[in-house]
Amino acid sequence: MSFRARLLQTFLTLVIITTGAAMIIAQRQNEVMLQGVVNELFKAELKTFHQTQELSVEAAKAKGLHLARSVRLFAALEEGDPEEIYHVADAEMQLGWFDFFRLLNAEGKLIPRGAATTGTLPDQDLTEDLLPHEIDDTDVELGFAANRQGAVYRLLACTIRKFDQTVGTLVLGQALPRETSLLIDGKFLGSGIPEALHAPLMAQTGENGRFRADGIEYRFTRFTLNKGSHYPSADWVSVLSMAQMTQQQRVLAWRILLTGAVALGISALVIMQLSRQIAQPVANLVKAAERVRSGNYDVQLPPTRTIEMTQLGSAFNEMAAGLALRDRYQSILQKVTDPRVAEELVAGRVKLGGELREVSVIFCDIRGYTALSAGRNPVEVIHLLNDHMGALAKVVQRHHGVINQFAGDAIMILFGAPKSYGEDAADALRCAWEMMEERERLNREAAEPLLIGIGIATGEMVAGCIGAESRSEYTVIGEKTNLAARMCSAAGAGQIILDTETQQKTASIAVFTALEPLALKGFTHPVSAFRLASLNR
Repeated sequence: MSFRARLLQTFLTLVIITTGAAMIIAQRQNEVMLQGVVNELFKAELKTFHQTQELSVEAAKAKGLHLARSVRLFAALEEGDPEEIYHVADAEMQLGWFDFFRLLNAEGKLIPRGAATTGTLPDQDLTEDLLPHEIDDTDVELGFAANRQGAVYRLLACTIRKFDQTVGTLVLGQALPRETSLLIDGKFLGSGIPEALHAPLMAQTGENGRFRADGIEYRFTRFTLNKGSHYPSADWVSVLSMAQMTQQQRVLAWRILLTGAVALGISALVIMQLSRQIAQPVANLVKAAERVRSGNYDVQLPPTRTIEMTQLGSAFNEMAAGLALRDRYQSILQKVTDPRVAEELVAGRVKLGGELREVSVIFCDIRGYTALSAGRNPVEVIHLLNDHMGALAKVVQRHHGVINQFAGDAIMILFGAPKSYGEDAADALRCAWEMMEERERLNREAAEPLLIGIGIATGEMVAGCIGAESRSEYTVIGEKTNLAARMCSAAGAGQIILDTETQQKTASIAVFTALEPLALKGFTHPVSAFRLASLNR
């Protein structure tokens, strides 16, 4: 996958995740808010119901206390005449916002009212649920029941006491709105809840919850209104259909989804443009890096729209220019010195100064060069030398030799500096032998045969860069260097002459012929020397 595609995929994934997370959070927040609204509606409804109930209880207490002070009512109750009892009660008490009242005698039996009067409930409409089964000496007993016609009443039962003696009970009834919904003994009173929801509600537990019926979600709350009463326990039940709210939520979800889709589309366009601004410079950078890796340093990244990528491109251009300059320097360095020395110099392992090393040195020059070059065109002489030196240089490289310098027709070759390969003297001997063979092969094909002589010396020498920090040359200095040069001068055409130390180090790989000690310029005493006769393959 390309960088741009991966970048686009990453950005779009982040946008999708962010949009999805926002939708989920919004949905949950909406659900929490919706549940809060429902709870507040239930609380407000229940609070209103409680406030009305508390007022009714206080009013019932007041009326019960008023009747308890009536001497006439006590006298009527003692006589036991129902008409007189209700006649006195009607005169003593105004119903106010109560719809009916009934009286019980001291034994808790109903005192029949007889014919109905205005504002009362006929005896034939009463059910047993409208009267308390048992009454204590409490202030007010609270209950709920329905008459035979289905009207729901709030019931308040107050004891009527004469001193410490209970002489009767006042039962007040207050009609509740038809939309009231009460659950008593597994039956619903009132028409506030449709019959289709009765069964699902009966299956619910707890004071709050939700259920589904006919594919519609409902929320409900339930609260016991008369805990501790001798009347049957009555639960106030309120149900709220979520159909409209669910529809609104669905519309809101679609709006969020469409908004997210639009945002995703816009984000995709922006991200595509942004990824192009980022990916194209990266692609150009990759192509430029491949060109640099292949050795083409002539690259120039153009400026981009972003500061960071422009800075990166500028840094890359500077790096490519630096590599090109370094490559040119190294190329020039390899032309003016041996590649192995150039490698050591570039790596920084050769510093100004010297170190004592054991080195084998070869000097090789052309016999009769002065006569050969006399009267010739200098260009022709240069071509002749270049062909000669180029062929011998390949032989030197095969044997780990380092060409230290070309001096006219002579070559100075080092073995063991700046790097040793373990058998430097043997490498020097094999190299000299192959150089002689290579020259003989060239002579068989050349129009102008050349004859060479070779001198080899081995010993401790000082190797390092000689000169200044701004201009130095790698070489070796020591008596053995001079000895190799003098032996080269003493060698005849086609001869390889070496010193005693080289002969001792290579005795196992070659056959030598001992020569008469050589009187060499610069040396006080004659020097022992050997000629290489043959080389063991």
